[in-house]
Amino acid sequence: MLEINNLSHVVPGKGKEPLRVLEQVSFSAPGGHVLAVIGPSGSGKTTLLRILAGLTEPEAGTVTLGKRDLIKQPLYANQLGWVPAGDDNLIEHLTVRENLTSAAMLRGAGRTRDEVISRVSHVLVTVGLENIATERTSALALPQRRRLKLGLALVADPVIVLCDDFTVGLDVRSEREFEALLKLVASDRPDRIVIHATDALANLGAYDTVVVLHEGYVAFHGPARAVPHYFTVPTYDEVYARLAKRPAQRWGDSWMKHRDAYYAAFKLGGGVADKLSAAEEDPGDEDRTIIMKQKGDSDEEETKKPAETETRPIIPLPGIFSQAQHLVKRRWSLLRRTPREWITHASLLVGAPGVAALLLLPNLKLLKDMRGGSTAPDVVWPAANTVSMIVLIQILLVMFMALRLGAREIAERRALYERERIGGVSPTAWLLGSLLFMLPIILVQSVWMEMFLDIVSDGLPGTGPAKLLLPALSGAAFAAICLGISANSGSKERAHSISLTLLCANVLLCGALLGFPRIMGHVVHPFITAHYGWSGIIDSLEKTAYFDPIDKMVKTWFATPDLAMTMLGVHFLIGVVLTFVGLQRRA
Repeated sequence: MLEINNLSHVVPGKGKEPLRVLEQVSFSAPGGHVLAVIGPSGSGKTTLLRILAGLTEPEAGTVTLGKRDLIKQPLYANQLGWVPAGDDNLIEHLTVRENLTSAAMLRGAGRTRDEVISRVSHVLVTVGLENIATERTSALALPQRRRLKLGLALVADPVIVLCDDFTVGLDVRSEREFEALLKLVASDRPDRIVIHATDALANLGAYDTVVVLHEGYVAFHGPARAVPHYFTVPTYDEVYARLAKRPAQRWGDSWMKHRDAYYAAFKLGGGVADKLSAAEEDPGDEDRTIIMKQKGDSDEEETKKPAETETRPIIPLPGIFSQAQHLVKRRWSLLRRTPREWITHASLLVGAPGVAALLLLPNLKLLKDMRGGSTAPDVVWPAANTVSMIVLIQILLVMFMALRLGAREIAERRALYERERIGGVSPTAWLLGSLLFMLPIILVQSVWMEMFLDIVSDGLPGTGPAKLLLPALSGAAFAAICLGISANSGSKERAHSISLTLLCANVLLCGALLGFPRIMGHVVHPFITAHYGWSGIIDSLEKTAYFDPIDKMVKTWFATPDLAMTMLGVHFLIGVVLTFVGLQRRA
């Protein structure tokens, strides 16, 4: 039995009075039950679901399942099935079966492959998708997508299933089918409770009971057949209009006055005769009561033995590294199936070194003359400038690739992440999965660019470790920072815009173009990733003929390769921390 007692919640107002979203909400639901929570927009339905899911902590009240206080001890992830309102939390480039299998892998530890296949097949049959299991999600119609969302919530065999506006946007026939589907889901496990928060009123008869919320107050709880009589309206569709004619608190007070009598009638299964409806109540007569009449002539209560329910073990969650491993495999699979994405990465892998080589090509003779020992000013100065600029271009191109990888990686998949996080996927696993996907690509791109430029130029000046490691570390550090921006941004467009602005700042402030005075440089450059990649490589040229002209051209300071690597490591860690903080934030 799920019992909600005197649940209240307040949302702090920004410069305004706090908004009371829920006010002393109380009702209960037994196992095998399908309950609808209805009410106009803003009545508190979604907030109620989030409290039941453990996503929001209420101001007051209790929520218990059996003897367990869900406020103090929220449901285990695999005891909860969460069906969010949006349709953007599915993985478009996976098939229906692959979506379900991925969810099962992330939510179940110790399962054999056959057990996963068996569970996924059972869910496919339950939600009616077995005939299109091999279709990609992007090809599904809206009703099929809703069935898949429900299936994803069921892969862990939860005891409570919470659906937020599950049928919004569907036609009446589809609504009727989905409400029947919810009853099937509830019957699939004897102790399962399904709660659906919805604005729809057309098919309330499909639910076992209905809770009517109005501006945070419970205005009614009972069988749908009693709703029209209680509110003295001919059809369900007129309930909201009736609610608007009285203050929410009066509806709440009226229900509290009549609740026990209604509950007694519902328990007896009796028809209600001479019943005073709340809408007809005289607001000045607080002593009036509801008169109940039972079926038949007997006044004895019918007693029912509680149904025996099977106890199923809770499926344990996989460890962080197991989840991260699956997320990395899935991300690579999605990359292969998204032509636009992998073609872009392949084009950058080939095109970026080509662009750098074209910029280097006009001055290759100068570099050759320098290697031959020329000390003529008209050779040394342009050759030194060429080396400085090609190092900067190399660093910036790697950082641009990192931006493309990191800026949208989380912001673009935020809805998917939120769904999977509620299902038990660790934020740390998502962080590791994102990094383990991005870093190999950045490493390959930076190393290949350096090798290509070395081949074209017959060997760029500088020490091997600095030339190879610093571009890669610059890319990794900037990718982590962009990932942090992505995790803390409300949209992929905003994340990309902020990251691009930061890249432009790196171009202007890294000190490679003209350079700041040393004192100002020491203040600015600790925040500029590109400065350490560029200056660390330049400093490694200190014992070559290139260094003095560069040192005279720019007045900024150069970080040693060791300091540059250390600071790039610090930037990487800052990005990781920002990402983790953003992933911990609730949507």
